[in-house]
Amino acid sequence: MRLLPILMICACSALFLSSCVSSRKYDEMESWKNRLQRDYDQTSGQAKTLTSENTTLRKSLDESERERKNCQNDLALSKDRYEQLDATNRDLLMRYDRMLAQNRELLESSSGEIKELTAKLSAKELELEKREQALKQAEADAKAKEGRANQLETSLSDREKRVKELESALLDKEAKLNDIRDKVNQALRGFSAADLSVREQDGKIYVSLSQNLLFRSGSRTINAEGKNAIAKLAQVLSANADIAVMVEGHTDSDGESDLNWDLSVMRATSVVRELSAGGVDPKRIIASGRGEFYPVATNETANGKAQNRRTEIILTPNLEALFEIIGK
Repeated sequence: MRLLPILMICACSALFLSSCVSSRKYDEMESWKNRLQRDYDQTSGQAKTLTSENTTLRKSLDESERERKNCQNDLALSKDRYEQLDATNRDLLMRYDRMLAQNRELLESSSGEIKELTAKLSAKELELEKREQALKQAEADAKAKEGRANQLETSLSDREKRVKELESALLDKEAKLNDIRDKVNQALRGFSAADLSVREQDGKIYVSLSQNLLFRSGSRTINAEGKNAIAKLAQVLSANADIAVMVEGHTDSDGESDLNWDLSVMRATSVVRELSAGGVDPKRIIASGRGEFYPVATNETANGKAQNRRTEIILTPNLEALFEIIGK
């Protein structure tokens, strides 16, 4: 670039010195000069541009150089860090291998123990399951027993109530029996104890009338003294309409059994008629003949036979309320 101005000066000097050159030659030279001037100007512009670009490139090169140095420094640091990390990684891998080897040794040495523990655990789980089932069953049984206990408690309460009602009914029945017995004894006072007796048996009042008081031997017709006794008894029974009456005829073993049976029935029927005539409702009275089959004494003696020849009037209080309580 520095040679171009020099060339231009030399050319101008040559042109000036050669004044004898022809005009045509001069024009050519002038034209050439102008071209050279233009080339020079263009080249100068390019030189400035290149110089500016060169400056820019140098700055960029310097910056790139700095970056390169920084990268080299970073690379060196990264290499150092990598080497450190690689060393650490190798150390960790060695430790891992040792731990893995130790773990394998432990697993191999404890495999039997693990199997035993696993078996025990399975047994415990099975036992626990059984206990849970037993507990559920026990809970179900407890609920069932509780329900049963509630039912029993209710039933017991009902039974206690029925017992109290029954006790009250029995006391009422006993009071009625005592009252009837007292009234019968009072009404039949004055008759001989050998001919008439009053006793309580099995919750009933038995009025026993001997044959001597009621009938002649072999007869079914009631005599005057017997009618008097039956009339007084009828007054008591008429005033106590809730008393059921059964008349049973009895004989001794003398004679034929069939005849004795018939006689016992007819005598019972005769007493029933007298009671009815005395005001006792016939619907309350039952007549039956026992013949010689229900003696109260031996038939081997005269005294025993006299006791067996009897008519018993059995008085039973109304037990419907009592039966109703029992039937609940």
